[in-house]
Amino acid sequence: MDIQLEAVYENGVFRPLRPIRLAEHQRVTVTIAEEASVSSDVADQVHFVLSPERWQAFCDALDASPKAIPALRKLLTEASLFDGHGNASR
Repeated sequence: MDIQLEAVYENGVFRPLRPIRLAEHQRVTVTIAEEASVSSDVADQVHFVLSPERWQAFCDALDASPKAIPALRKLLTEASLFDGHGNASR
């Protein structure tokens, strides 16, 4: 069984930030991935970690009804210069 958790490294020991169910002295393999800092390039990030609250907010946003944005509707429905219907000067 794989378990993913956040932990803090203090005084030479990893301390989980939430309770975890493991047997005392159980051996595990730990993979260390630093959290993205503000200066890091998020475009290269392939794994994103969200707290349960932020995950729920993300899911709620996905489930929400779409918002009508008139300018976006106009952009996507009217012909443009790139469609070959505009008056492009040569």
